[in-house]
Amino acid sequence: MSKLSFEIRESYIPQLTKPSYMIIGLPDAGLVGEIATEFLIEKGGFKEYGEVFSKKYIPPVMHVTNGVAKSPLRVYHNVNTIILHAWTALPASSAYPLAEFIVDYAKKYGIDTIISITGVPIPNRLDIEKPTAYWIASEEGLSEELSKTNLMQKFDDGYIAGPYAPILLEASRKNVRNFVVVVESFLDIPDPEASAVALDIISKYIGFSIDVSSLLKEAEEIRAKIKGLMEQTKKELPSYSSVRPMSYA
Repeated sequence: MSKLSFEIRESYIPQLTKPSYMIIGLPDAGLVGEIATEFLIEKGGFKEYGEVFSKKYIPPVMHVTNGVAKSPLRVYHNVNTIILHAWTALPASSAYPLAEFIVDYAKKYGIDTIISITGVPIPNRLDIEKPTAYWIASEEGLSEELSKTNLMQKFDDGYIAGPYAPILLEASRKNVRNFVVVVESFLDIPDPEASAVALDIISKYIGFSIDVSSLLKEAEEIRAKIKGLMEQTKKELPSYSSVRPMSYA
C-alpha cells in the first residue's frame, strides 16, 4: 500500500555510519516533535536530500524555502541519522500508510532505531518549570535497554493515539526498533520547552551535543505571554457569570 500511497525523490543516497537512527517529527500536541526536528535540522548540521510526495495523503500545500516550492514532507541526514520532518499537518487518514512508508524506508537503509517525538497534554502545564519525559517502546528488548539509560520514565499503562501509534505498531510487526519520547506539553500551544527536553534526551541517547538555550528562551517568552493572557482572562470571567455558563455543552 505505502509504495502507492507515498513516493520519495532523493537527490542522492545518504551514507550512514552505525548505529543509525531515524527521527520522526510530525505536528501534534504542542508541536513538540515538529519543533524539535526543525531545530535539529537547523542547528545539527543536517542536509536535505529528499522529498516525499502523495496526491492522496499530503494536503495541497507546498513549503516555499528560498523562493523554491517543495513538498512539506522531507528527509534530511547527517553522519548516522535521518530525519523525516513535516512542515505542515497531515490528515488522520494518512497515519497508517505513512507509518508503513516510514518503517519500510527505515528497513531500506538499515536503520537500527526509529525515534519518534510527541507531547502529552496536561492541564497544569503552565505551572510546571520542566516537563517530565516518558518512553514507550515497540519491543521488550528495547524497553529493557531504555530502562537502564535513566533518561526518561517508563510510560507504564495507558494509551497512545495519533500519528506515532501506527509507527509503533508497524515497527513491532516488522521487527524494527522504535521508541517514542513522550513529553508533558500544552495541547494547542507550541511548547518549545518540551521540545528542548526531548532533544536533550535524544542527544544523550544517540551521542551528540546540541545547545537548546535558544529554545528555552523562546519557551520563557511564550510562558510570559500565556500568563499575561490568563491573568486578563481571569479578570474578565466574573463579568460573564450573569450571562450563561462557559461550556461547550
